[in-house]
Amino acid sequence: MRVAVNKEKCLRSGQCMYMHPKIFDEGPDGFPVVLAEDVPVELKAEAEDAADICPSSAITLVEE
Repeated sequence: MRVAVNKEKCLRSGQCMYMHPKIFDEGPDGFPVVLAEDVPVELKAEAEDAADICPSSAITLVEE
């Protein structure tokens, strides 16, 4: 699974970074940075939750 953040849609609420620090970190511009584009299987549920809680639907998950 791959994770991407659309900066044009992102509101920088920080929910993804706060709730899922194993996947996201805060970049110098305040936008979330994906720590590993290819999410390990053990973090799949966390990645799905991050996409669900994003208030602007800026997080995209792509199954490969």
